[in-house]
Amino acid sequence: MRVNLDLLVVGSCRHPACMVTGQAGLSSTTFPALVGRITHPTRGTILFDTGYGETLSQSQDPVARIYRRVLPYKLNSGEACVHQLAAAGVGAAEVSCIILSHMHPDHAGGLNDFPDANIYLSRKAFDDFPIRSFRNRCRRGFMRDLFPKNLHERVRFIEDSRAIAFGQGWDAFKEGADIFGDGSLVAVPLPGHAFGQIGLKLETERNQEVLLAADGAWLSACYRELLEPLLPARAFIHDYRQYLRTLHGLRELSLMRPDVAIIPSHCSEAIGAFRNGMV
Repeated sequence: MRVNLDLLVVGSCRHPACMVTGQAGLSSTTFPALVGRITHPTRGTILFDTGYGETLSQSQDPVARIYRRVLPYKLNSGEACVHQLAAAGVGAAEVSCIILSHMHPDHAGGLNDFPDANIYLSRKAFDDFPIRSFRNRCRRGFMRDLFPKNLHERVRFIEDSRAIAFGQGWDAFKEGADIFGDGSLVAVPLPGHAFGQIGLKLETERNQEVLLAADGAWLSACYRELLEPLLPARAFIHDYRQYLRTLHGLRELSLMRPDVAIIPSHCSEAIGAFRNGMV
């Protein structure tokens, strides 16, 4: 089953590109926060992540104060996901589901704006949720007030969905979780960057196969050229060996299936190419 996919940019930050590419130079790059707005034939509006949110800027959690200082970001007026949807005529209550790639603030920052949506994520990510150590909360960017108080009631685990084998060229990932059982949206494990991180495989109405790759790579150049981040950026990676395996897997997929649009969540190049119909 095919779906409609629109790519929204919900906030951004600027950092030296060398941090994620390991290449010489101090030129800064803008890293957008991607939200995939999916229109499903029977389930209506679905979001892949929520980007930054106003909750993050308002949070009084000590971790939030550190995050805003160490990883400053920009969220312009009207740029929050809920506002962009409203401008397109979609109310918050019309969002039926949010598929969360992982629980970092630039991906989960807008959860509180959609109180009626079920939240799909991996059980591994959810089981890692009750972090008590302040040091670990800082490392993982976990802020308690960023998540709905009734999160436990709204969570749906992708592991409970039917496993589905991938076709030719997807050898590096083998299988995923058919979230709705209709083949429209398939969660793809992308371990390494964050505990339980997933991407999302889908096919659009224009017959374009897409992998929303979350933070499996920060930039498309990272998997194309197997560029490794510098040590400061590695501090935010949960398991570096798994991160490298995922990075190599994305490169293998890009070589074996160049027709698949691989879209990392923070890559302006990939987002622009998809929007312009260049993939």
